[in-house]
Amino acid sequence: MRKRLSMLILFGITFCYGQKMEKVTVDYLDTNDIYVNDDDSQSLHYYKMVPKTDIIGALVILPSGGETTEDLLKQITLHELAVKKGMVVIIPSINWGTDSREAEFSFLDKIFKEIVLKHHVSKDNFILGGLSNGGIISLTYAENAIKNPNKLFLIPKGIFSLDAPLDQARFYKYCEREIERNFSEAGANEAKWIKSNWDSLYGGSPDQFPEKYIDASIFSYGVKDGGNAKYLKNMPIRMYTDLDVNWLINERHRDLYDWNGIDIVAMINQLKVMGNNDATVIISQGKGVKLNGSKNPHSWSIMDTEDCLNWILNLLKR
Repeated sequence: MRKRLSMLILFGITFCYGQKMEKVTVDYLDTNDIYVNDDDSQSLHYYKMVPKTDIIGALVILPSGGETTEDLLKQITLHELAVKKGMVVIIPSINWGTDSREAEFSFLDKIFKEIVLKHHVSKDNFILGGLSNGGIISLTYAENAIKNPNKLFLIPKGIFSLDAPLDQARFYKYCEREIERNFSEAGANEAKWIKSNWDSLYGGSPDQFPEKYIDASIFSYGVKDGGNAKYLKNMPIRMYTDLDVNWLINERHRDLYDWNGIDIVAMINQLKVMGNNDATVIISQGKGVKLNGSKNPHSWSIMDTEDCLNWILNLLKR
């Protein structure tokens, strides 16, 4: 019944948009749990919208951690506007992942190859983006594609990201504070899981094994050229974060050291120092609202859709 209801909701979205949305099942088994909250299914898919006009590029939108593709579609309108402007829109079923990201990248490359072959989209005109984990995957894919261009199918034209944590050393310290505060049960449990996973994966804390954390991070504060951020020095990037101090303090007993924006601002500044004039951070205040209506800055609603779309369209004109 739940599955039928979600398809009815999706049909309603498709009808309202006046544009066909197709769910494509991919011949790729999810043996690494890169997509969760799907009743232990090993099937992977992506949603696709193809413009009726000439195709100018592809927009890839990735869910946040644990978020289904269907729930993502209920919270954004970027795909609707993008397809009207001539972009193929792709929503892959990736909402979790591996530490190495190899399974995620392999799945994405399989989708990208299908899109290029079937719709004749230039591999030079792919824009990737997402919220949280979706942003992490997009940025990590870009860094790895630039670092090892022969290992991945394409180098993105640009990346947009919403409230993604970038520096694992900083985030580890946040996890320690969140566990000690023990104010939010969900936050403390997530922090315990992350800390335990990284302790096992890297052998201990970033104080003990700094190089391992630098190697695994998208950006590392205080490290020359921002660590792996150096691979993004020529990559157009648009990042969104929401500074809701009242929510941080009153709802989670957190402060600015726990805010993902601290990494985001630092990385954008580092990229600008290295000469990237198309690296931008947009900070909203109090715009974050979850699908259930609750206030939370870690949400799709912090993105100005028109702003993001215009930035993407300008990139594709280059």
